[in-house]
Amino acid sequence: EPELGRGLRGHPRHVVGGLEVLCFLSVVFLAGCQFPGREGPVPESLAMTRQLTQQGVAALERGDPRQATAALAEAVRISPVDPDARRHFAESLWRSGDREQAVAHMNEAMRLTPEDATVRVRLAEMQLALGNVEAAAKNAADAIDRNPKLAAAWMARARVMRAQGQPRRALADCHRALSLTPDDRDLLLMTAELYRQLNQPQRALGTLHALADTYGPGEEPVDVLVLEGFAYVALGRYDDAVRAYHGALALKPDSPEVLYHLAQAQWRAGRSDDAARAARQALALQPGHQESLAILQQIEIAAAADGNVQRR
Repeated sequence: EPELGRGLRGHPRHVVGGLEVLCFLSVVFLAGCQFPGREGPVPESLAMTRQLTQQGVAALERGDPRQATAALAEAVRISPVDPDARRHFAESLWRSGDREQAVAHMNEAMRLTPEDATVRVRLAEMQLALGNVEAAAKNAADAIDRNPKLAAAWMARARVMRAQGQPRRALADCHRALSLTPDDRDLLLMTAELYRQLNQPQRALGTLHALADTYGPGEEPVDVLVLEGFAYVALGRYDDAVRAYHGALALKPDSPEVLYHLAQAQWRAGRSDDAARAARQALALQPGHQESLAILQQIEIAAAADGNVQRR
């Protein structure tokens, strides 16, 4: 049994809404409340656990992991074998930064519901984030075995394969996932990134256009526009790349990285003055930005060489 962390011990009942819980239980038992499909009254511990779990999930949804952890720790203390309370408690610990304990509790949730593929997927994601690639690979594969129609399971294994340096196998898993959820933005983005890694810019661009279609006009996020720029540069379509980077800058004007990529595309398009201006803007934001310093030096050397040729 993993430790229940800060949220489990030493909290007075009012911290987790104890008065509300007591009122709820009073109503439950005075009314003879029953759960659907079951006869007889709800056991006190189960009713309280469900109430606390609901409070914890609501706190997570409104971005309050500390409140969530307090409520869910109490839920787990009351009903240690309740898998829903356990997995939500793990999630609250994860968002609070207590990641080792989060993995321990998610492992326990998996033990309590061994056939729930979604729990294995989330555990695999956590393990991968902590660098435990081997354990993540096992849980992702087990999730696929239990539910091969779960897109998240294929995506989890794709992430593992990419972390293991196997982009082709990762891409195959992405396609399996996309066959189940073709409009999933995270999947489309990862597929485009894998195509770029495999030096297939035309396919990367097609995937990015499919991803852009899931957004309204002008709503594409910065990373999608930047990846489009990369694909255009790889295809030698520098003016298209410039347009993509300008779109990214409209959303994130203080990014030295985007300004550098814009400068690079402009220089390749033969617009050296614009390229130098973009590189200087990047350096104004981050004076030590090495890529921008390098391209600005290249532009200045090329300009000096052209001047010498003209003087001759």
